[in-house]
Amino acid sequence: MKRLSQNLLSLLTADIGRRLFGFVAVAYLARVLGRGDFGSINLAFAVLAYGMVLSAAGFPTIGTKKVAQGAPSEIVGEVIGSRLVSTILVVSIIIAVVMIGVQDNIITWLIVLFLAALIPQIFFVDWFFQGKETMGIVSAGRLLQAFVYLAVVLVFVKTPADIFWVAVGSISGEIAASVFLYSGFRRRYPDVKIRLSPSFQLFKQSAPLAIGIVLTTLMVNYPILVLGILKTSSDVGIYSASSKLVYTLMMGDRILILLLLPASARKFYESSDKFRELLKDTLRWIIVIGLPVAAGGMIVAGDMINIIFGVDYDLSIPVLQVFIWYFFLTMIHTVFTSGVIGAGGEKSYGKVMIATAAAYFIAVTAGAYFFGPIGAAFGVVAAEGFSVIFLNRVMHSLAPLQRPEKILRVIISALLMAIVVSYILQYGFVWAVLGGALSYSFFIILLRAVTPDDVKKLFERF
Repeated sequence: MKRLSQNLLSLLTADIGRRLFGFVAVAYLARVLGRGDFGSINLAFAVLAYGMVLSAAGFPTIGTKKVAQGAPSEIVGEVIGSRLVSTILVVSIIIAVVMIGVQDNIITWLIVLFLAALIPQIFFVDWFFQGKETMGIVSAGRLLQAFVYLAVVLVFVKTPADIFWVAVGSISGEIAASVFLYSGFRRRYPDVKIRLSPSFQLFKQSAPLAIGIVLTTLMVNYPILVLGILKTSSDVGIYSASSKLVYTLMMGDRILILLLLPASARKFYESSDKFRELLKDTLRWIIVIGLPVAAGGMIVAGDMINIIFGVDYDLSIPVLQVFIWYFFLTMIHTVFTSGVIGAGGEKSYGKVMIATAAAYFIAVTAGAYFFGPIGAAFGVVAAEGFSVIFLNRVMHSLAPLQRPEKILRVIISALLMAIVVSYILQYGFVWAVLGGALSYSFFIILLRAVTPDDVKKLFERF
């Protein structure tokens, strides 16, 4: 079995399990805690996400690229040492800001407790194995993290009074995964000397990436914060229910970035033609697979919300119908991001993300203020589309890509599928999903949007 096949199989198997664990935890907490406390948990998770990217400061991404291009294993010590410094600084600043600025004691201590999960993250060396394109241990570590978190939540969270156990679960999962990954590194590379020495050069190289990654995370979690400030915890819960479903669907995006970033860096290093071919083919298959998921998800959104979260979350239905398109745009965004970084365009990536962040904050803030959760969702989707357009321009300046073939036929196939799903939905959610999958497969074959040669070429890569 080829390395790409092994990596894809391990990532797919583990990420399905990981997403399933996360999905169960989200649905369970939404029902046990109620919309208000569920919103508080998501506010705390949003702050934790900010802390993670700020403390990581782009080191894992630049580390992945360097390892993929042949850097010695001793780089692990530089990354860990640098993350130690940044983590101490970030945790101190966030705790000070929260203690001064947050009035709700429960949310304050939730955030402080959640921030403890940043400490084991320092030794989270998944980036090293990603650079080596050894994804089995990466998948196992992330699956372990999700399993431990879910176990703690199911065992200890029985009522809203147990809300702090959610943070304990998050900390426990990060500790388990970090110990597993670092132990795996030491077993495979026992002779590598690890010196925890912060590297100024690494800080300098990772700075442009850090700006882009930090802004991306700020944008992803900003709607939750702005809704919490301008609206209510209930509005946060309404938005979070829909966004959690979309993030669960984005399993493919996580697998894509894990595989495509090191592959892009390696291909660009070897041959610019192979690099462009890789990205063009990836973009085409993203559209073929992602477009029907977004279109179909928009139609069955009501049934999805009612089945998973219950009728109390009916207001989340229109939010999901808008937010589902973030899934599609983000997959395209990931292709361009991997290409830009792989081609050495870290500075350009940082500039695009700064411009995107400005548009994002304006669109999301205005949307949340005037229209609540659905306005915030519109702002997110609009800003992501803005970012995709500008990243495409940067990608064209670094390594021009040809437009993927037969995209119009794919769009027509997705539209015809949407009509079929709209009709079948009256007979039930499951029948609508099955009918959508079968009809889309029929239309793309009938219109020759995808041919046997296309499928053969795809499988040859694996």
